[in-house]
Amino acid sequence: MKWPRRRPAAGPEARSRGSWVAGSIVYGSVVQVTGVTGDVSVTGGEPPLYRVDTFPSARPRLTVEEARAQPARLLLARQGVVPFTGRSAELARLAEWRDSTRPVSVLLLHGPGGQGKTRLAARFAALSCDAGWDVLQARHASDPAPVGSAACRADTTGRGVLMVADYAERWPVTELLELMQDAARQEGRPARVLLVARPAGVWWQPFANRLDRMGLATGQLPLSTLADDPITSAGDLFAAAQEQFAAALDAPGARGVTPPSVLLSRGSEFRSVLAIHMAALTAVDLVRRNPEKAPTDLNTPAQFSAYLLNRERDHWQTLHANGRVATPPDALGRAVYTAALTGAVTYQDGRAALTAIDACQDGDAARLFTDHAVPYPSSAPHAGTVLEPLYPDVLAEDFIALTTPGHEVEDYTPDPWATGAASGLLTRKGGWSGWTRHALYTLAAASARWPHLAEHELAPLYLTRLDLMLASDDAALLGLTVLASLPDGVLQRVGEQFPHPQHADYASIAAVSAGFAAKLLVDVEDPYVRATAYLHLAARHWLAGCHDDALAAAEQALAALRPLAVDDRVMRIVSMLKARALEARGRAEQAEQG
Repeated sequence: MKWPRRRPAAGPEARSRGSWVAGSIVYGSVVQVTGVTGDVSVTGGEPPLYRVDTFPSARPRLTVEEARAQPARLLLARQGVVPFTGRSAELARLAEWRDSTRPVSVLLLHGPGGQGKTRLAARFAALSCDAGWDVLQARHASDPAPVGSAACRADTTGRGVLMVADYAERWPVTELLELMQDAARQEGRPARVLLVARPAGVWWQPFANRLDRMGLATGQLPLSTLADDPITSAGDLFAAAQEQFAAALDAPGARGVTPPSVLLSRGSEFRSVLAIHMAALTAVDLVRRNPEKAPTDLNTPAQFSAYLLNRERDHWQTLHANGRVATPPDALGRAVYTAALTGAVTYQDGRAALTAIDACQDGDAARLFTDHAVPYPSSAPHAGTVLEPLYPDVLAEDFIALTTPGHEVEDYTPDPWATGAASGLLTRKGGWSGWTRHALYTLAAASARWPHLAEHELAPLYLTRLDLMLASDDAALLGLTVLASLPDGVLQRVGEQFPHPQHADYASIAAVSAGFAAKLLVDVEDPYVRATAYLHLAARHWLAGCHDDALAAAEQALAALRPLAVDDRVMRIVSMLKARALEARGRAEQAEQG
């Protein structure tokens, strides 16, 4: 999907790439269009890469009626229902990075879904604004417009400019590199780019290597669980959240609800702030609806997700019973499933997606769009998009998993229609679509927490459609790392399909295949098999630009080969690979020093 092009009343200002300007669309390496408050027409040139906006503030609070109808909306970071707490060490690290003397610097903030990355980035953005920095956000051209008013100024007069880019792992690498190059064009003022992403490693290390070669300073900040913060605990987080949720739902009787005992265990699954908030919200809503029943029978994140998703379904049923929507809950749920995979898309892409996934007949798409927008209105009403997804992201992923048969959560009934639906969407006739990258990431992220999705939906997709993986960019390959959780037999079959090292795209998948090889080595005892695996692992790391890892693997291969009666030619190959890794590392170190 391409970002809709707009035109201001007095005509667009097109100029060479320079300082970032809020409300601008960046087109390739040629022009930047600013002042986009009206419709725009741009002819010629390259497709839009990304859009720059002021960092958004929190949305207006939900009414009690809205919150009671869809309690899950209270979990959204942009609602700000639960005040920000903790993270003093992370905020200090971010401030130190921002205030360094480097002209341009890039920092990756990463952690699992639900860990609070977006909330931390928003808090840091507000503090940076107070400190005199201009704060912006960059969105890929395929993303919907931000929701909320400007959090702070962005008038190019501050101490420097802080650019925040969420979902960085979903950007095509070439376009993320364009963003980095633009960071170096900020007309003499310091520029900081904060990339927010779930994973690091597979996509980040090769990307960071490229930034190093460009002379840009890089760093990363892994986000640990908030429950381990020195000034808070899982119990504290639960108590603070249930107090706010009780007020938002006007449920005074739910204040002081005792958290599930499993939540207080350090070995429990409740290690993310979102999981704790979901538990608190479920407990409050249960007490509000049935004061006589204590919420004692729910004790896993999956069960709390199931409860909140069943409450969404209750809302669909109410809308249908009241005549506000014509679509029955089962059919509306299929649109919600589709939207969770595609994200907000154009009308044309949405219609193609619904029919590809067999969610409705082509002629029924318009009605389904209208009905779906009642519980899930577009966050960008003037952008012309449809299929606004369910939020938070983790809950949408759980909806995909719970709707798909194969799980063991008794509180949620799956829909047989969902078996193979994701594969049908991704492999429809017509090849690559506007939603493909989003769908790959969403399916992979859900599969990381739901084994039945990994085994029955994700693995078959990559076993039968390797061309889909090769047609994607570096970041989209991240989905393959989820397969490391599958049995070795499946992993081996996937690995066998990787192309020859001379394939033009091999460098892109080298890091992923290296991860496969590393896992397969765990239980291998045959010394020759181990030596061969280390040799392949070294080659893959080297092709991916991970020279330290390549060197370590080559040394492991040599150590395994020396006691064996092998051809001298094999030893020479391994020795040559080790030498090349050493040379590459030396060049990288020289570049950093000079």
